[in-house]
Amino acid sequence: MQETWIEKIYAGLLGKIAGVCLGAPIENPLWTYERLQEQFGDIRGYLRACRHFAADDDINGPIIFLRTLTDSGLNFTAKEAGETWLNYARCGHGMFWWGGEDVSTEHRCYMNLRRGVPAPQSGSIAQNGPVAAQQIGGQIFVDTWGLVCPGDPARAASMARTMASVSHDGEALHGAAFMAACVAGAFTAQTVDQVLDAGLSVLPAACVYRQAVEAVRRFHAEKPEDFRACRDFVDREWGNDRFPGGYHVIPNAAICVLALLYGGGRLDRTIEIACMCGFDTDCNAGNTGAIAGVLGGLEGIPARYRDPVNDSVVLSSVSGYLNIVDCAAYAKELAVTACRLRGEDSPAWLRCASAGEILMDFSLPGSTHGLELSEGYFHSMRSGEAPDGSRCLELLIDGKLPRAADLFFKAFYTEDDFDDARYEQVFAPRVYPGQRVSCRMLSCQEVPAAVAVTPFVTRAMTGKRVELAPITLREGAWQDVAFTVPDLGGDEAHEIGWRFSVAPEDPPWVLGRVYLADITVTGPMDYTIDAAIQRREFGQITPFSFNDCEGRLADGALVVTTDRGGQVFTGNYYTRDGSIEGRVVPLTEGGAMLLLRGQGCRRFYALGLTGPDRAAIRCYDAGVWTELAQCPYDWKPGEAVSLRAEAAGERLCLWIDGRSVLEARDRRFSYGMSGLCHPQAGASRWTGFRLRGAV
Repeated sequence: MQETWIEKIYAGLLGKIAGVCLGAPIENPLWTYERLQEQFGDIRGYLRACRHFAADDDINGPIIFLRTLTDSGLNFTAKEAGETWLNYARCGHGMFWWGGEDVSTEHRCYMNLRRGVPAPQSGSIAQNGPVAAQQIGGQIFVDTWGLVCPGDPARAASMARTMASVSHDGEALHGAAFMAACVAGAFTAQTVDQVLDAGLSVLPAACVYRQAVEAVRRFHAEKPEDFRACRDFVDREWGNDRFPGGYHVIPNAAICVLALLYGGGRLDRTIEIACMCGFDTDCNAGNTGAIAGVLGGLEGIPARYRDPVNDSVVLSSVSGYLNIVDCAAYAKELAVTACRLRGEDSPAWLRCASAGEILMDFSLPGSTHGLELSEGYFHSMRSGEAPDGSRCLELLIDGKLPRAADLFFKAFYTEDDFDDARYEQVFAPRVYPGQRVSCRMLSCQEVPAAVAVTPFVTRAMTGKRVELAPITLREGAWQDVAFTVPDLGGDEAHEIGWRFSVAPEDPPWVLGRVYLADITVTGPMDYTIDAAIQRREFGQITPFSFNDCEGRLADGALVVTTDRGGQVFTGNYYTRDGSIEGRVVPLTEGGAMLLLRGQGCRRFYALGLTGPDRAAIRCYDAGVWTELAQCPYDWKPGEAVSLRAEAAGERLCLWIDGRSVLEARDRRFSYGMSGLCHPQAGASRWTGFRLRGAV
């Protein structure tokens, strides 16, 4: 892989996010073209500030649906792509727009899959009709297929078509192919026209999508200075009155081509024009932002669009752990995937964390990995270079007796961290008690001064802060700063950071820098979840994610109910060997089970109490239950039982009231989340959770 391509992958990802961030506040259909022009005029920056960006479907889909490659292999089928939908979406919550089956194509597709309609029939015109099947969703979820196929538009288009066929058909599949091919083609293109040629190369000669693209190109050639005139042309010749459904792919495709051409390859102007044109603003700005991001590279993303993103976006899949995304680290994951698709080994310079661990090395230009500062008057941070030339994060301390400041990253999010929660994001921590947090630091001060660093962890539910032993940095030499995350009393780690305070030898003035590199989180986890201090957030109970069931807190316990069977997930998605234990009162004859190695709603092991007087170990894979072991066990609804489920290699073990009662071996799932499970309708009451594991 060319070394410059990793930066273009990163730029494409940031461009996608910037476009969606710009367009999301005005995707409300009440923001007509005329109202947008009257209210905002010539858009030149974000229309709303947000503390942290909560993704909508435009970013959930591209990131989560790419996991088809992880779960099903490089040559996946449409049926396997459909499994990805079922596996990572919580029924009725998050991921995409649940607007009703007669309104939202994605809602209808998901329910088709649930009812046993396989992909690609689930998204076909024959199944759903020509209007629903040709809405915009076919093209808004495919950007990452282009990012993992740099310079290979044909392959990007092929995989995008397969993925999009789960939910769409007809012209929408042409849209998926076109957008993915444009992203892939932008890696080697020099101009927008070359990008569009790459997109057109994967379209059939006779399709409406091609006609729309070529019509906008012709108009631009005749009137290259007036995007509003072209917008009027699109509305007149290719508008919603001709292509019904509200979000049809054709009018929005025309707007995307318009924005790319009149934006001239500049990311800022491209996404601004996409939004000023109206139609589906976040979708169109997101698609064109990804393309323009790759084409222009990192240097083409203005600070006004990049800095607020701060390398952070959160998703709303079923995995609270996967929902917290570090854009710089994720760009490296995409690059590794691109190497796999090309049949190449990842280059030595491409440093990535092991699955389930954290590495922030600041090797990508401008990367911040989501780090934040508590105080911005005396302190500022930026991505830069240390005196030895290595990439790092630079903390500047400047002023007269400056106050102390916290530098930290989010290990978990709460409702108070967000302005927007429309897509019902849920979270499990990225960092756990027992893990080791380490960092290298270098202090370079202009005048003699002692820089004290105090590591800390804040608790999510109680808000309390745990400070570790402080150290004083040596001047002019790299120093390792490390600590083990302490027990948090059943709470979640909210923020992980370091408090910096400076004591000048000759007050009052200070001017200096502290450089940080190679922030890592590694090692095994050992922690508890105290239901008594958890709360209801985002419609769920922290730090869990519920699918097909409901949770509530009552008298210090977590109560789970389901009318058809459901799952509750938490923990590190990549936990391999480990255990979960809890005390449960089954409230119905259906019993209650613990869950291990959960890779989503359709891939996990369940261990615990099943029907009357039975215990079992089961595997759930692609909608099929397999009983791995079972035995008689005398239990009764309403009576408390202590359960412990353990996984080590292929071995699965169930303990009840301190005694090993069942063991089985299975190799299907080697890692995954922990949690709770009801294989059928039922209810249960849980306390005393303890989880241990290694990644």
